[in-house]
Amino acid sequence: MKFTCDKTALYEVLPNVAKAASVKTPMEALAAIRLAAAGTELELTGYDLELGIRTQIPAAIEEEGVMLVDSRLFSEIVRRMPDGIVSVETDSHLKITITGSGTSCQLAGMSADEYPDLPDIEQQQGAVIPQNLLRSMIDQTIYAVSLDETKPVFTGELIEMADDAINIVALDNYRMALRTEPLPGQEPMKFVVPAKALREIEHLLEEDEKNEKPCIIRLDQHHAIFEVRHYTVYTRLLAGEFINYRRSIPQTSKTEAVISRRELIDSLERCALLISEKNKTAVRFQFEDGKLLISCQNAVGSVDDQISCSVTGEKMIIGFNNRYLLDAVRAVQGDQVRMFLTAADRAVRVMEADGDNSVAVIMPVQVRR
Repeated sequence: MKFTCDKTALYEVLPNVAKAASVKTPMEALAAIRLAAAGTELELTGYDLELGIRTQIPAAIEEEGVMLVDSRLFSEIVRRMPDGIVSVETDSHLKITITGSGTSCQLAGMSADEYPDLPDIEQQQGAVIPQNLLRSMIDQTIYAVSLDETKPVFTGELIEMADDAINIVALDNYRMALRTEPLPGQEPMKFVVPAKALREIEHLLEEDEKNEKPCIIRLDQHHAIFEVRHYTVYTRLLAGEFINYRRSIPQTSKTEAVISRRELIDSLERCALLISEKNKTAVRFQFEDGKLLISCQNAVGSVDDQISCSVTGEKMIIGFNNRYLLDAVRAVQGDQVRMFLTAADRAVRVMEADGDNSVAVIMPVQVRR
């Protein structure tokens, strides 16, 4: 195999493809990137049997071929090559030589014979989602994905197309995040994508205000393909029954508060300075007429804040896991946050001040009244 290409174009895609190469695996091939030179393109693939990322860049192919190369070493060598055209060549002993502008580096390659095939999904039509929308929806919900591997289906996000809308949902035992947006013309579908894959997809999505290059999703029973720009992301789907998440959203409340998002974040971040694995402390919220009193106290120190806000309904004292509430408030778009409360031991709904497309639900924790 021998080809030449632009160093900048090659390095631009290498870190993204390498995200799908396995870090810890007994299979040496899975820690590698697959290079395939043919026609006028170089194809690069990373695949760890759960997540795969493939892309192509223009290249001048002098000798076609396929080779595996260590993802980390190859990426670092290319990054440190001089700018301009680089040449990559392999010999009969699987040694790879990278040259350019008077610099030459060598490293051992591997045969591609044992590299696994990516899933073959025959479905040609699927969901079509604007890049801006998908990125915003993932960003606003992924914080609530469960870390409990004993319930694998909740370590991903539910993507649901129904009633001319798209819903993306993440939840664990203590919180939930839901974003709903209109998306007419889509076939009904429902599937759960691992959080790892969604984070890489979110990273690849870019600003596309004119929606000239929407993300296309195709899937079968076990896998999904996301076509994002010039990348194709393959991911296995998570099996299992995702609960009826709408039942988790409180429909009534006794207290409603509208609070400055910035002031609330600042207060919760001050409280976070006192909280650690050793000093796990709940944050106490006291809602009164026209104000919210926030306090946190433990062996490290204490924080007491008073924030002006609009409160309607009953006065209430309630406690929160500081990180869970902070994640939800940070995800809110806009300058103000609405909180709907029913009782000190009932789930709380957190929303934007205007609009109801985004909902977070958080279970409170017990605090001194």
